[in-house]
Amino acid sequence: MKSALLEIGVETMPARFIPSALAQLEEKAAKLLTERRLSFTAIKASGTPMRLALIVSGVPERSEAQELELTGPPARLWKDQAGAYTKQAEGFARSHGIEPVALLTVTSPKGEVLAVRKTVPGEATGKVLGELFPALIAALEFPKTLVWEESKFRFGRPLRALCALYGKKPVRFSVAGVKSTGKTRGLAALGAKSVTIPSPEKYAALLRDRCVLVDVEERRKALRKTLETAAKRSRGRIDEEGGLLERVLFLVEHPVAVLGRFDEANLQLPAALLSMVMKTQLMFFPILGKDGALTADFIGVRDGVSEGQREVQAGFERVIAARLSDARFFFGRDRETRLAYHAQKLARVSFQKGLGTLADKTERVAQLSEWLAHGVLQDRAVDVSAVATASRLVYADLVTGVVGEFPELQGVMGGVYARAEGLDEKVALTLEQFYQPTQARGPLPAHLEGALVSLAGKLDTVCAMLAAGFKPSGSEDPFALRRLGNGAVRIVLERQLPVDLEAAVEKAMELVAARGAENPFDAALARAETLEFLWQRVESLFGEKGYRPDELKAVKVGGLKNLARTFHRLAAVHALRPDPDFVPVAAAFKRAANILKQAGVDAREDGAVDAERLSEPAERGLYAALTRLEGDLREKAAQGDFETALRALVGLKPDVDLFFEKVMVMVEDADVKKNRLALLARLTRLFTLVADISQIQA
Repeated sequence: MKSALLEIGVETMPARFIPSALAQLEEKAAKLLTERRLSFTAIKASGTPMRLALIVSGVPERSEAQELELTGPPARLWKDQAGAYTKQAEGFARSHGIEPVALLTVTSPKGEVLAVRKTVPGEATGKVLGELFPALIAALEFPKTLVWEESKFRFGRPLRALCALYGKKPVRFSVAGVKSTGKTRGLAALGAKSVTIPSPEKYAALLRDRCVLVDVEERRKALRKTLETAAKRSRGRIDEEGGLLERVLFLVEHPVAVLGRFDEANLQLPAALLSMVMKTQLMFFPILGKDGALTADFIGVRDGVSEGQREVQAGFERVIAARLSDARFFFGRDRETRLAYHAQKLARVSFQKGLGTLADKTERVAQLSEWLAHGVLQDRAVDVSAVATASRLVYADLVTGVVGEFPELQGVMGGVYARAEGLDEKVALTLEQFYQPTQARGPLPAHLEGALVSLAGKLDTVCAMLAAGFKPSGSEDPFALRRLGNGAVRIVLERQLPVDLEAAVEKAMELVAARGAENPFDAALARAETLEFLWQRVESLFGEKGYRPDELKAVKVGGLKNLARTFHRLAAVHALRPDPDFVPVAAAFKRAANILKQAGVDAREDGAVDAERLSEPAERGLYAALTRLEGDLREKAAQGDFETALRALVGLKPDVDLFFEKVMVMVEDADVKKNRLALLARLTRLFTLVADISQIQA
């Protein structure tokens, strides 16, 4: 058993490409090795911005032999009536290098056929790897690829070197004009001198001696250690929020922290702006003081040995000074103008083709926000004035200098500018948190007014975009409509807002049609598509929590009218599902619903049941049970105690079973049939107070 090594040397690769590429290396290599019948005991990928490496341990010197059974013509064609081998049998045998006498007969899906059993010997591992490694390199996928040479081979970055070994011997192949060798190169800052690798086992140690930490975990530990050492010298702690450490991890091959300092006057800038400059633009780690506030210290990470630290520090400080100077300029100029004046500039900015300007969108969001606020006002105390003010300023910071330079600060800077000009804190916080949640499980707006305005903004975008035909497809969602839909659903559900999303979508569509939509659209179709889109977001959210598709179908009708109640209905169905009587009752309910459908009876219509016409004991028993339960069930449903209500309905199983066993519904007597249909309709109406359990699958 020996180990194999593949190193793919590349021009500097974006940090975000590397984790996925390393995962793919392990997964795809394991699959290709299995397909080529090469066993292995372990497989591990490592990498830096300049190289992707794979080491496969415990690989035998030859691939496993393969036993094959190859089938041919029907068995009846083996010999003719005279006992001589047929031409078909002779040809089949000759094609496999054997005599017809050695043919076998086996049973196949086509019947008895002739067959040949043969053993395909294993191949030398070096030969197999020479074919497998190029296929592995070609199979790697990246968010973006480049073409740089005549063969038009595509890769995340141009290939510059290939190293491949099996044991101590190089594996020879070529990809994109680059031939494999048994050599690698050290750190670029040290001249990247070529060095021969004696064996795969010594690969990581050899590179370590040349200041390259190719192993990701080893490099992560080294990065954290050097950061902590630098932080101790500053007497502060590192601000790691936002995943900066993982990004920097894949920007360097040998991390060395460098402590720097900027002019304390820059601390007057908003903390979010300072952090954005350092983390996003410069990949510097901010240093926090004991009170958690930003200090004038920062840490940059260089790639290489510790020589010339002062020069590197001075370079880092010059870079951050220039960027913070730009930030101070934009911030100062923005503050000279009130947000309301910035908002006037939105009339010159297009929202989306065919959907008007950002000024049009602002007005739609403002009207929808106030409509939502007045609806919620019946249930909770809402500062409608704050909603009205904030909703007309939520997009104003998009035309400011800071957000133009740092788009990630949209919303955040709106809050900063609102506070600077003395607006109410509710208004400022609404602007600051308007785009939340920005991630699947990100935080929601902190207060009710902010939640309503954020909801309005998301609903307007979803409705407008879907009405204009900008629909997500498959994995493609360029306008992040799924994220916006998820955010809208989460806001309503988690903030327990008494918002009827069906009515809200209707209102939003009216506003889009009245202001912004340059082309006419089918409002009914757009509304239906939007409601289905939002329900899919509900299904996704609840599906992640373990609720089954058929349970979600059971609460779909009217589900968007009150998401909080819908969740309680869903939880009741899920809780009672293990009850042995639940699925049989669901089947009986489905039978009742089908009978009503075939008879053309709308169960939602309250047709009265004439107790005097109930002649069979089974139908009188069901009627008595329904009468006894109905009042209490409706009260439980109104209180949101759906589990108790559904449990009582499941308790009707004996009465329902007896009814279907003893009573014929579709009889010739029209009055009797109508009365029995009314009884079934009454039964289904009670169930649908909780859920349409006919959707439940056994």
